[in-house]
Amino acid sequence: MMGFLTALCLMPAGAALAGPAEDAFDTPSKQPVPRWASLRSSEVYARSGPTKENKVLWTYKQKNLPVQIISETKEWRMICDPDGGIAWVSKTMLKSQRSVVSMGAAKIDLLSGPKATAKVKARLNPRSLAALDKCKKDYCRITVGNVDGWVPQKSLWGAQEGAVCKRPDALTRLS
Repeated sequence: MMGFLTALCLMPAGAALAGPAEDAFDTPSKQPVPRWASLRSSEVYARSGPTKENKVLWTYKQKNLPVQIISETKEWRMICDPDGGIAWVSKTMLKSQRSVVSMGAAKIDLLSGPKATAKVKARLNPRSLAALDKCKKDYCRITVGNVDGWVPQKSLWGAQEGAVCKRPDALTRLS
């Protein structure tokens, strides 16, 4: 299903999703929904419902692919992906490390600082996967392979601060 190209090898990032320990939410994980995660494995089954008995809709083949968790049960997470696909995956197949995908049809400049006039360090191919470090002032610091730099936040999928995917109506069945 996924045909993501990686510009360079991905370096893991340590950006955690959870806030301070006193922030507890009314979810099975006690974490906010929506929230960001990434795929733990290069083979993750996307299912039509939150059990192993539910139909496999497709298989993700890209480790570290960013996803947004939009609903959850104790053991399963409903996610959406950069292509707008929505499915259920086991919570064991997700990790809280943040990653992003460069969006658009053109290459994106990887800059030395968080401003448009900063020196260009490298160029990212469309749909490149990168580790997300932090975002500030409409720019995000990312790492691709052994190169890090800044790119406009709007050019990345997975760097948004709010919900980017709409949770399906409870009566709608994933096919």
